Amino acid sequence: MSLFERMRGRSETRSKVRLYRVGRSLAASISMLCGTVSAASLAGTEWQPERIGDLAVPAASSAFIQFRSHGRLAGYSGCNRLMAQYRIQDSAIFIRPVAATRMSCAGAVMARESALARALEQARTFRRQRTELVLFDATGQPILELRQTDWD
Repeated sequence: MSLFERMRGRSETRSKVRLYRVGRSLAASISMLCGTVSAASLAGTEWQPERIGDLAVPAASSAFIQFRSHGRLAGYSGCNRLMAQYRIQDSAIFIRPVAATRMSCAGAVMARESALARALEQARTFRRQRTELVLFDATGQPILELRQTDWD
């Protein structure tokens, strides 16, 4: 193979790599404009529960959920700290069993904590629209509605 043929082969490879990068960038831009969510879009965000199933969460509640990097979920129920692992694939979300510290609180707060952990564990899909996040169960019913608290 001549030097010219080897150089042309490298040039074609570089062009393909550049085209691939441009295509990925374009796909990401279209995704952002259309409102679709990438797998990493929840990582680094914090959310306040507004509704768990049919029950509204009081606005004064200090409960929150954080989707951290590396698939770690952390939060506070208003009584206990919460921890779990999560995985996102397209619009599917899988949250492993939620662990919690063992403080005892008022009955209503404990019931809300239990419902929050159950909703997180039962979540199978999600929809994010700007600062609103809704988690759905396996039947497609909304089970947890959250509002983002760390947006600019």
